[in-house]
Amino acid sequence: MSVTDSNHNSSSTLSQATRTLIAIKTLSRRFAGFVILAIALIFALLAVATGPTAEPREQVERSWPVTTFSAEPQTLSPTLLSFGRVEAQQTASLNTTITARVDSVFVREGDWVRKGDLLLALDPSESQFAESAARARLQRSEASLESLKLEFSLAQKMTEANRSLAEVAKATLARAQELHAKRMIADAQLDSAKREASQGDIALLRHLAEVDAFPARLAAQSATVAETRAELDRALFDLEQTNVRAPFDGRVIDSPFSVGQRVLAGTSLLRIADHSTLEIRSTLPAATAGKLERRLRSGETLTATAEIDGSRLRFELARIGGAVKTGQGGLDAFFSIPASTALEIGSVVDLALELPAELNVLAMPVYSLYEDSTVYRVHEERLQALRFERVGDYLDADGNFLALVRIDGIAPGDSLLGSQLARAITGLLVSPIPAQTTQI
Repeated sequence: MSVTDSNHNSSSTLSQATRTLIAIKTLSRRFAGFVILAIALIFALLAVATGPTAEPREQVERSWPVTTFSAEPQTLSPTLLSFGRVEAQQTASLNTTITARVDSVFVREGDWVRKGDLLLALDPSESQFAESAARARLQRSEASLESLKLEFSLAQKMTEANRSLAEVAKATLARAQELHAKRMIADAQLDSAKREASQGDIALLRHLAEVDAFPARLAAQSATVAETRAELDRALFDLEQTNVRAPFDGRVIDSPFSVGQRVLAGTSLLRIADHSTLEIRSTLPAATAGKLERRLRSGETLTATAEIDGSRLRFELARIGGAVKTGQGGLDAFFSIPASTALEIGSVVDLALELPAELNVLAMPVYSLYEDSTVYRVHEERLQALRFERVGDYLDADGNFLALVRIDGIAPGDSLLGSQLARAITGLLVSPIPAQTTQI
């Protein structure tokens, strides 16, 4: 083999080795990522396999702290809460019957007055004019009546004279007829006697008719006198109305006019209320009002209480209204107010009225009642749902507002939930905390 061939073989071997190295580097770059990922997975599996084992946590049920109170069913009277307005049984609106100018005002709103006190005076001038005219008409009618009585008396006295003249005329006619029959007088003389006799009869009849008409004329004139006397009385009444006086002891609640203002007939000048007849008007449900009225008729005394100026006062139920008024949902109830109570007309009073007693009921805080008429009993530290019937409201001796309920299946001494618990449900675990004050 020549030298040239030897060099050629060596070059070929070197070129083959170089290509192999290049191929290996190329493959190494392509699979390096897979190799690294495989190594990481191996180490992760080893870490999980050789790591510590975690013990499962034990689930502990939560206990909710709640307050409870002992159930003691009793016979209690529900309390009906209502509001009333102070009114006066006797309130007078003093009107005027005349048109006149206000002359003097002696009282204003809020003044206390006694019966007969002068409150306001109107100008009496116009009323005095009317009184003078009415008095003159009365005098004229009375004079006419007296004149008519004199005429009647004279007519009665003239009756006999007229009757005598008529009889004389008749006698003259009779003689004239006898003489004419004997042909001792002429026909003209007989006719004259007949005429005089007829005129006498006519005069007598006219006189008697006038006498008979006198009683009617006297009655008519007497009526005229009575009418004019009534007009005078009315004028005197109107004159008296110029002085407005208090009809009873009371307090002025309205006095809107001032001196110089002109008022029309029928205008309300003042309003006065009799404070000795103050009462409280309250509207009660019709069914409740009916029960209370039956108790009133049986002679029972019913009272309502109210907190006024820090003091608890009692008001006796006096009567129940007889009809439901338009716009109301019940009947009016009226409570008398003691004379020593300082209440003003129009004041609003919150009343608490005691209703007939209910058997086997409990007075519970309102917040211990849940939706769907549900309360909860606590038994062996777990809640039990019970249904209740709302009987009414109740105010205890301290004035606390409670709900009066009747619960089926409750027994004396049972523990009832006294807290407002959002998660309340049958079976819920609770930690009872007895309340300091037990249920009434």
